Amino acid sequence: MDILSEILAGARWTGDMMSRRALFGTWGLRFPCARSAAFHAVTQGDCLVRWQGTDLHLQAGDVIFVARGKIHELSSARGVKAVDVEEFGRIGQKAKPGDTPATTLLSIRYEIPTGPMHPLIVDLPDFILIRGKQVAAHHALHSVMQLVSAEIDQGIASDLILQKLADILLYQVLRLHLASETNQRPGWRSALADEKVRAALENLHRRPEHQWTLANLASSVGLSRASLASRFKSALGTTPMHYLVELRIDKGRVALAEPGMTLDAAARRVGYSSAFAYSKAYKRVRGKAPTLDLTGK
Repeated sequence: MDILSEILAGARWTGDMMSRRALFGTWGLRFPCARSAAFHAVTQGDCLVRWQGTDLHLQAGDVIFVARGKIHELSSARGVKAVDVEEFGRIGQKAKPGDTPATTLLSIRYEIPTGPMHPLIVDLPDFILIRGKQVAAHHALHSVMQLVSAEIDQGIASDLILQKLADILLYQVLRLHLASETNQRPGWRSALADEKVRAALENLHRRPEHQWTLANLASSVGLSRASLASRFKSALGTTPMHYLVELRIDKGRVALAEPGMTLDAAARRVGYSSAFAYSKAYKRVRGKAPTLDLTGK
């Protein structure tokens, strides 16, 4: 599994469809995503997305990802009163036979688990907007949008199909964002753009339990220790070995959530010789013992 797939799979986001509808006339939807992220795809017409006093115009083919905790609104025009999306779903709209929708969109809420998040997720901006017209005509994004558009008005099994298509769209958006112009400050765009740093990260993620050293990690990607350390620090602002500690702690934390998993077994799974060694590293990084952190004490 490549590094981006590994991180996104490990994020354990859970999608929940908020809206899949054709909208007529004047309308406004409020998305109360205080503890979740949101994703919107416009397949027909246009609308405005309003966030913290800023309006962005969305057209057919555009997709937008809004980060966790960013309450926002979608509407047909400025000044339109927005209704909570769940209430709107209960009320609905009355359309006359033959009326053409002003806008058709798909909206998904992604619940993000509490607790530490991977730095790539933390580093995402408040919103990521991908303009359909700015994406190459042969890009897979357009094919997925066509499938979404065709599926919105379907019946049996369409909710499940739309959820899967929305997941694909989200990953395409994140990939486009990360592949866009590189950022000069340390961050994941820089790391993924550097082939050697990316390869080192993939090795760490594939085998966190391996007894990695700077020397054998550098050798695995064909670099000297000094070269890997310098490029890794420039890209991510940390050292390979410190990143490995954080990675092991996070993977151990996930393992501990499994039924019947003991602290000792989780520790050994991620490369520590004992529960004591894992707990010591966990407390140094997180400030408390893993058992206390997981119970919220």
